[in-house]
Amino acid sequence: MPIFSASQIGGALAAFIVLTPAGVSSTDAPPPYVSATDAYRQGVSAMNAGKPKSALPALEYAAGHGVLGAQLKLARLYAKGGAVPKDDTKAFRYYQDIADQYADVPASSPIARYVGEAFCALGRYYVAGISGAPLHPDPVYAAGLLRHAGAYFGDAEAQYQLARLYLTGTGVEQNRTIAANWLSMAARKQHAGAQAVLGEMLWSGDGVRQRQAQGLALLMLAKQNAGGDDDNVVWIDESYTKTIALADRATVQEAQALMPHMSGTRPTTTAVNIATDAAAVRAVPAAQVPSLTARTEPRLGPVDLVPPAAMGMSVGFGMSDTGMGGLQ
Repeated sequence: MPIFSASQIGGALAAFIVLTPAGVSSTDAPPPYVSATDAYRQGVSAMNAGKPKSALPALEYAAGHGVLGAQLKLARLYAKGGAVPKDDTKAFRYYQDIADQYADVPASSPIARYVGEAFCALGRYYVAGISGAPLHPDPVYAAGLLRHAGAYFGDAEAQYQLARLYLTGTGVEQNRTIAANWLSMAARKQHAGAQAVLGEMLWSGDGVRQRQAQGLALLMLAKQNAGGDDDNVVWIDESYTKTIALADRATVQEAQALMPHMSGTRPTTTAVNIATDAAAVRAVPAAQVPSLTARTEPRLGPVDLVPPAAMGMSVGFGMSDTGMGGLQ
């Protein structure tokens, strides 16, 4: 996920990220900061200087006054831990604030990707729950949040996480074909985890037509894109090592030739088309995404998947006829 910093705030984006009044007044005492925006900037500066004790009060003040950048910064800090103690309950609350405030922003908005990130994070929390909150696991509701983040906001991590639910049948009816389609969408965005899982499926023919060169090429890309992603780098490296050890020279050469197509450096219009049962399809309009406040039970109902046409399910993968083609 992209790291949000003060240096990235500029131009038109700043008008959306720093959504606060110029100042905050009080009749009882002067405010601790000139404005919520100023508090946010002070907090980011202190955090960058390695002073979390000074940064947190400023960021919390800004977040409490509606600064999206501060809410996102705190959510990420508490979700990851390190500079501050990991606290999933606090991270969840900040992500929930973002989702509640900005759920209706257009997908074309400069802040849409941050809202999509919030919905994705909430979906992940609902899959497993948070014992200290307490937040009870609710994979059905989680699938709805991930589906909204992936289909409406185009969040690659949400697409990947939703695919994993379809692979295991967690919160949704197990369907490896639908999982492959979600993985394809995320893999096109160079999501290393999605590339690796889809690569494994193509290599073995698990839920899709077997194409070992394409599968190996995706694993090569996944290894390349994993970088410093601690959550993925180990298992991706193991999967790549195991697979390439089984591949013959011709398959390796074909996979190497396919990598530029799959990396997006040589785009084409070939699409990944997966047929779905129309009777099982129910859409989730953006306007019907439930509020996350005071929630006691799932509100999405028996939703299985978003229609391919509604979410762009027929997705190009930057492949020529010699590349991935269509997943069948």
